Amino acid sequence: MKKRIGSLLLILALCFTLLPTAALASDGAWDGSTAAAFAGGTGTAEDPYQIANGAQLAYLASSVNSGETYTGKNFVLTANIDLNGLPWTPIANSFSDALLGGSNYRIFAGNFDGNGYTISKVSIGSETTPFESDVFGLFGATEGKISNLNLDTVSIHGKAKNVSGYVIGLAGGLIGSASGSVENCHVTGLTMDMNAQDGGIAGAYWIGGLVGALDGTQLINECSVSGSITENTGKGSIGGLIGELGKAAKITYSRSDVMVNVKADPRGGADVGGFIGKGNGKTDAETVIRNCYATGNVTGGAYTGGFAGGLWGLNIKNCYASGNVSQAAAAMASFVGTDASDQDYYGSITNCFATGSVTGSSPFQYAFAEQSSATKRSEITNCYFAEENSGIKKQYESATEKPQDEMKNEAFAALLNKGDDSNGWSFVNGQVLCGAEPADYSAVEAAMEAIPTDLTVYTDESVAALNTAVDGVVRGKAFVSQANVNAMAQVIEDAIAALQYKDADYTKVDAAIAKANALNKNDYKDFSGVEAAVKAVVRGKNITEQSEVDKMAKDIEDAIAALEKKSASTKAGASDKGPRTGDTSNLALWFALLFVSGGAVIGTTAVSRKKKHNK
Repeated sequence: MKKRIGSLLLILALCFTLLPTAALASDGAWDGSTAAAFAGGTGTAEDPYQIANGAQLAYLASSVNSGETYTGKNFVLTANIDLNGLPWTPIANSFSDALLGGSNYRIFAGNFDGNGYTISKVSIGSETTPFESDVFGLFGATEGKISNLNLDTVSIHGKAKNVSGYVIGLAGGLIGSASGSVENCHVTGLTMDMNAQDGGIAGAYWIGGLVGALDGTQLINECSVSGSITENTGKGSIGGLIGELGKAAKITYSRSDVMVNVKADPRGGADVGGFIGKGNGKTDAETVIRNCYATGNVTGGAYTGGFAGGLWGLNIKNCYASGNVSQAAAAMASFVGTDASDQDYYGSITNCFATGSVTGSSPFQYAFAEQSSATKRSEITNCYFAEENSGIKKQYESATEKPQDEMKNEAFAALLNKGDDSNGWSFVNGQVLCGAEPADYSAVEAAMEAIPTDLTVYTDESVAALNTAVDGVVRGKAFVSQANVNAMAQVIEDAIAALQYKDADYTKVDAAIAKANALNKNDYKDFSGVEAAVKAVVRGKNITEQSEVDKMAKDIEDAIAALEKKSASTKAGASDKGPRTGDTSNLALWFALLFVSGGAVIGTTAVSRKKKHNK
């Protein structure tokens, strides 16, 4: 009976070893659990905390939402993470008290490097049960740098809070409120549906596909987002990439391909744009959006534009919008829907163009951007719109109409650069580019394909150098970084060219030579074959020439095997003492022996006689 019980326990133990870990579902996706620690690291720049699965990411969220800020600490993803569409609570899940001057809020103040990996199936709230909060996104509020991170299939159904009569809801696919820089981050497959509680003024209701709001002096660089945003109350600032941009903050070389649909309500006053809702800073030359573009269609809102809803202190340079604009409740235009109402919030638009159409009913429509009177407001310089919108161009609009075909050639790129190539416009493969378009990684892919399939034949050092080159590839860069991307490919190609084969294995050769050296060549009739085989050994062969080296060893072994020993009668130092028949070569020796022998006989006879005589 005891043996049976023991066998059963052993079987159960084996079964348990086959079960998935607590952090993963059977397919490797997150199962909703929270780990007790990170995968490794100490949080320094040299040894960052490592996050390898959903449970460890949930541990970060749990720690931050319990009050830990991780100020100055560093994190890195070490694998793709599938959050499995399970309910996600933002990392730093409460922020409104910070906006109201309080201290009861959560913020992630560390630096998070996605290392090029992807977090997929992020789900916050649902259609039937929206997530009610003041921040929405993978991260709710950040203060450190977020970089090199991809999100795919992001679903947010949120309801902004009413705090002291103000609607507060900062929503982004990646971050709700960013007080740190965001670089080379990308959101794809976004579905965002936002509501606000009844009543209340839109105090901080800022919605963007990537980031809800970026704080002053911070930077978004080489980022992108694609998907859709729906806002159902007609309030706030809503943009394909970002809701609002703080004073002296910057966005460069970023793009948005987001369909934006907002309730058209003039009382709600929503500023809606294909790229940004509006600016949020007083006139400041450092508040800049440069070399960016938006391609999504924009519908509804109060003040709506293909690129921005309201200018409000923004300085937009070298940008374009191609989405169609329709059905705004108050004013709409192909590029910017409205200007600031206060001269202290004026901005500028320089070297930009829009190709989308402006259709549907709206009290005020503009071909490019609001310029409704002769009063000097935000300055618009060297800008263009599609001639299809010429019918709604107002008297004081300074932008110029152009046929679509004329906005697709090298001459137009030169016109936008206005004699200064540093503006970044170029004409490549039939397209006018501002620099935010995706870089071409075909050279990198070709270099990757050229990597030998079997690296075991190369030295560890040269393979390590190749791995470093491959690890140095940074995905997701914009066209402005094309030279750097090409350099990544070149580094891989150089590392491939520098691969060194391992040395061939001469163990068998050395053993064969040792075997030959142990032999006495004088014991064999002809030892020259062995000596020739040993002499034929060529050192310095590599592992691809191993068969040649093995043949050298075999040649020596074969030569040894072919040796014939001398017979016993012919071995040196072992000949007969007596002369052979007909051999006269030792006659002198024989005569000497006979003489000695005769003397011995005579001596013996004399002694014998003497003894007899003495008797």
